[in-house]
Amino acid sequence: MLRSRENRTERLKTGGVLGATSVEAGTSGYVRPGEVLPIRVRVVRTENQLRKVVNVRADAYGRHTPEFADALRVVEREDKDRSSLVLLGESKATGEAVGILRIHTNFDAPTYLERVLTLPESMKGAGIAYVTRLAVANGPNGSSVKLSLFKALYRYCLATQISWIFAVAREPVDRDLVRLGFQDILPEGKKLRRPADFGEVDVRPLYFDVLEAEGRWRAVGHPLYEFMVRKIHPDIEIFASVSSAWSTPRQSRSRPMGGGERWLENAQIMAV
Repeated sequence: MLRSRENRTERLKTGGVLGATSVEAGTSGYVRPGEVLPIRVRVVRTENQLRKVVNVRADAYGRHTPEFADALRVVEREDKDRSSLVLLGESKATGEAVGILRIHTNFDAPTYLERVLTLPESMKGAGIAYVTRLAVANGPNGSSVKLSLFKALYRYCLATQISWIFAVAREPVDRDLVRLGFQDILPEGKKLRRPADFGEVDVRPLYFDVLEAEGRWRAVGHPLYEFMVRKIHPDIEIFASVSSAWSTPRQSRSRPMGGGERWLENAQIMAV
């Protein structure tokens, strides 16, 4: 055993394992892991961030359903629901909000699609995240914003043992989700009439298999594999945000910060 350990150490020093070479303590040349993004993604934790969410949501939905925009210029009950988590993407250059996404889990109660559809047995009793209110501001980085929000969603679901992601989408947004790996819940071509809270439109119910996604991306050489799995993105700060939320004492429903800002209470930002 001792000789085996010595052999492994010698191979590391001579570059015998994956071309590795030994370095002296304190030697310069350290490269911080991670790929820089033009935006950063965080969990919404303050009232100011929530106001940004409302503005992006109303503007984005207003481009497609103008009659529905005014209804979205207020904080929705689901934004602060115990089982909801809202993600916010902000431009690092300007600080402006550029994208949002809301996650609603079934840890406390069924999600919308669980209530209105009969799901296959394989999905019953599993952790489900229903994604809604995806909105991206007009700008040159729209695709990057969507991918960053999706990676935050995907990594969050892995961390919380969620097996399935559900979503409903109108045309042509449904095609974007299919390119990400979403599949039809209903027979192909069948739509669901979404009620007033979605603008009275026909939408396509879709699901995403969280646990199988990595294997499928890797098997087909999907371009998402590198971005979603292998690359580190420090600007996606969802885990740092959740971690700090646990360390914040629960007091009132919202608490004052410096400069008149207010924190949202933990129950409003934690999905588990």
